[in-house]
Amino acid sequence: MPEPTPLADDHPMMSRLPALAVACPTCGSEPNILCASHSGTRPRFHDVHQARTAAHQEQTR
Repeated sequence: MPEPTPLADDHPMMSRLPALAVACPTCGSEPNILCASHSGTRPRFHDVHQARTAAHQEQTR
């Protein structure tokens, strides 16, 4: 899989999925990078891993 390109801060997906602001503990995606599928072969365009959402919620408390 090619190296993912970070999303710009004003990209619509950043407001729809605010958890993209933190790294994903499940798949290792860096901030502003979409989570990878469980097999790591494709990006997840519709959601993020639950652990990433939890990490984001913990950070914003």
